[in-house]
Amino acid sequence: MATKRAKAAEAPDPLHRARRLQELIAEFGAEAMVFTAKPKVEDTAHQWLARANLDPDDPHCADTVAQALMLALELAMFAPSLSGSTAVGRLVRQRIPSNGEERAALEALQQASFRLLRIRSFDRDGVLLVDDLATGKTLSILDRDIPVAATGIAFAARLCPLPGGIFGAVGPLTPLDDAALDVAMGFVRLGKELVNPQRCAAAVYRHVVRHGAPQILGLNSFPEKEDDPSLFESEDHELDSLAHAWSKLSSDSEPPSGSVNAARSLTSADCLVYALISSIAARRGGSRLADAYSRLASIQMETMQRRAAVGFGAAAPLDRVSAAIERGIAGKRLSSEVRNLFDHLRRLLLVTAGGDARSGDEDLARVVQRIQALRAKTVDQGCTEQEALASANKVAELLDRYGLSLSEIELRRQACEGFGIDTGRRRRGVFDACVPSIAAFCDCKVWGETTPAGSLRHVFFGLPADVEAAHFLYDLIGVTFDTETARFKTGTIYAGLETGERRNAVNSFQTGLSHGIGGKLKAMKAERDTSNRTSSGRDLVPLKTSVIEDELAKLGLSFHTASRGRRKRVLADAFEAGQIAGYQFEVRAGIEVANAH
Repeated sequence: MATKRAKAAEAPDPLHRARRLQELIAEFGAEAMVFTAKPKVEDTAHQWLARANLDPDDPHCADTVAQALMLALELAMFAPSLSGSTAVGRLVRQRIPSNGEERAALEALQQASFRLLRIRSFDRDGVLLVDDLATGKTLSILDRDIPVAATGIAFAARLCPLPGGIFGAVGPLTPLDDAALDVAMGFVRLGKELVNPQRCAAAVYRHVVRHGAPQILGLNSFPEKEDDPSLFESEDHELDSLAHAWSKLSSDSEPPSGSVNAARSLTSADCLVYALISSIAARRGGSRLADAYSRLASIQMETMQRRAAVGFGAAAPLDRVSAAIERGIAGKRLSSEVRNLFDHLRRLLLVTAGGDARSGDEDLARVVQRIQALRAKTVDQGCTEQEALASANKVAELLDRYGLSLSEIELRRQACEGFGIDTGRRRRGVFDACVPSIAAFCDCKVWGETTPAGSLRHVFFGLPADVEAAHFLYDLIGVTFDTETARFKTGTIYAGLETGERRNAVNSFQTGLSHGIGGKLKAMKAERDTSNRTSSGRDLVPLKTSVIEDELAKLGLSFHTASRGRRKRVLADAFEAGQIAGYQFEVRAGIEVANAH
C-alpha cells in the first residue's frame, strides 16, 4: 500500500503536463508564422481594412490595423495552399522534435480546429468549461486568467487537444457580439461540426476588423502593468470604464449624456449579462461599482426595448435574454442572482415605460391609410413617371398638412420608426442613387447595411408617417424604373444600337433617370419647405431632424460614410434620355389621377 501511495505521489500532474504542452504549442505556432506567405497576409488585412471604419485621428486606429494583421496571420497559418499543405504542416515536416513532449505538441498543433464557443462556468485548477456552439458538447479548456465576469461570453478560438481530454487555445481568443455571432452561426449545422471552419474563421475575422469586437478583460484585453489588477480595478473594457466613472457620481446625479449614449452603443445580450454578473460580483465585494453596473444593465435593457419598438434587432429581446439566463442557470453557468437582478430591473423598466396614448394617433392613422391607398393606386398597378411624381406630390401634401397641424410638443412625443428594405442584391445598383433623395424628400434618415445573407438593405428611420411615405416612394420609383426602362427599349436610341451595346445603354438610361428623379425631388422639397415657412411661419425640417437625432442617440446607433467608388462611363444619348424622363414629370395631370382615388 505504501509503495502504491509513493508512486501516486511521484506521478506527474496531468494538468502540469497539459500546461507545458500548451507552452510548446504556442512556441511552435510562432515558428509556423515563418512559413506563411507575407504578401497574402498583408493583402487579406488590406481587404478587411478597406471597408473598416477607420479614423486617422483616432489613436485606436493603429490597434485596428494591428488586429487585422494578427488575425490575417492566424488565418494564413492554417489555410491550405494549392498543394493542400499549410504553414503548420510545413513546420511539422521540417521540425525534428528533440523529445516526446515536442512531438506531442507538434501533433496537437496539427489537430488545431476553429471553434465557436460560449463560456459556461469555471471548474477546478484553472480549467474552464465551454459549450461548443456547433456540436452542443461541453469542453474543458485551460483558461488564460479569464475573469468570472466573462461567464456567458461567446468567442471564437482555435483549440488543440491536450492530455486528459482537455483543450488548449492557440492564437487569439476573439469575443463575438450578436452581429458577429450571427455571421459565424451561418456556418453551423446544429448537432454537427462547422461547415468549412476556415471560411467561417475568415468571415468572423473580417467582420471583427470592420465592425469591432467587445473588449473583454482576460480574453482579448490585458492590462499593461506587470501586476494583475482585479476586474474592478481595470478600465480596459468600455463597460468597466463607464462603471468606474459612474460609481463616482452621487446617488441623485445623472451620468453625462455622452456616456449614456456610449453605454447604449454597447448594447447586446452578451454585454447585458456581463453587466448583471459584474454587478452581483461587485455587490458581494461591497463595491460601489454594483450600482453602476446595475444602471448600465438597466440602460441596455431600455435600449433593447427601444430598438425592438422601431424594428431593429430581434423581437421581444428581453424575453430572449431571460430565456438565455434560464438556460445558463439550468446548465449551472449562471447563478440565480443573475435572474433575480434581471427580473428586478425589468419590473422597474415596465413601471417607468408606461404612458398614455400619444396625441394625434387617430390623425396619424388616417394619414398612413391615405398613403397606403395611394400605393394600391400606383405601385400595385404600375405607373408612369407623371403618375409617380403626382403621387409623390400628394404624399408631400399629406405629410405637410399633418405636420403643420401638430404642436412642437405633440411632434416630439411621437416615437420614431424604422423600416428596412432588402434589395436582394449584394452590390449597389443604379436605383440606389435615388435612395438619399427619397429620404430627404420624406424628412427621414436612411442608411445601408448588409444582411446576414450578404445582401444590401436600406433602412429608413423617422416619424411614422414619414417612414411610411418613404417606403411608398421607394416602391413607386422602383415601378417607374421598370415602366420607363421598358419604354426606352421601344425607342429609337435603343433600336439603333448594336446588340452588345444595348445593356450599357439601359444602364446609362437608368443612371440618367436616377439623376433626373433625384434632382426633381430635391427641387420639389425646396419648394415645399419655402412654401411651408411662408404660409405658416414654421420650419418642420430642423424640428424633425432634432427628434430623429435624439431617437438615434437613444438607440445607441452610429454610422460612417462609405466610398461610392469610381464613376462609370455612360452612353451620352441614353443618359440624357433618362435624365429628361426624370426631369420632365408632369405634376398636375398626375395629381388629378391621385385625387380621383
